[in-house]
Amino acid sequence: MISSFFIDVLKKQPSLVHGTSPRCYVINGERKPLFCSEKDDGKLFLEHQISFLHSLGTGKKVFFRVTQVHGNHVYVLKDSGIPVGEVGSCEADAIITHIPDCPIVVLTADCVPIIIYDPIKHVVGVVHAGRLGTQKRILTNTIEALSREYHSNPKDLIVGMGPAIRGCCYELDEPCALPFVKKSLLCSEFINKTGENKFFLDLPKVNRFEGYEAGVLMENIYTDGPCTSCENHRWYSYRREGKTGRLITLAMLQSRE
Repeated sequence: MISSFFIDVLKKQPSLVHGTSPRCYVINGERKPLFCSEKDDGKLFLEHQISFLHSLGTGKKVFFRVTQVHGNHVYVLKDSGIPVGEVGSCEADAIITHIPDCPIVVLTADCVPIIIYDPIKHVVGVVHAGRLGTQKRILTNTIEALSREYHSNPKDLIVGMGPAIRGCCYELDEPCALPFVKKSLLCSEFINKTGENKFFLDLPKVNRFEGYEAGVLMENIYTDGPCTSCENHRWYSYRREGKTGRLITLAMLQSRE
């Protein structure tokens, strides 16, 4: 049994499959890690990939992902026939597509996994927004790519964020926090100074503010995902654990009849 995380508003979209994998699943009463780094065990990686895809009812055995580099490049998936490995060799931190039945994913372990869905144009994107990617405005770039490639109106977009480290646990020193302090007069909404050279940053809230700046309606941006560090028994957290596995956040369009 796999107890994935789902964004409530996206569950109501009949032509979209989505979910974020937990750190463990139960088989024959035994808890097993759902996702480990493919660098550690490529066979186990493939096995867990298939298990997760099956749990969401995708009917697929592979998904499309890119090489994440904490940047702001967006990969546009235009052809379902392109080899998965070819997509995987591309450096980017977001994928967008209009193609049904093509699962696209990002991998995280504290960074913010974001799904962007346009129910009017029926296109979707997944975003990996860590501290550096957020600083480089990866969410804005993805929204702009959806507008450029598919003529999406930001006001039509639904933006949902999955499990990520929150402001209760994500401590930064001043050099790392300063770009976010300078970001906005409203920075007190997402950053808290608790002592000399000590700040706590809420990355989902930063991205919520960025999505709003990019034209998404505030009521269409959902940041209710749990904290990966607080709930480390359910989700992988690099900040808490160091070397660890990764969560898979997936989105897949389904054909509209």
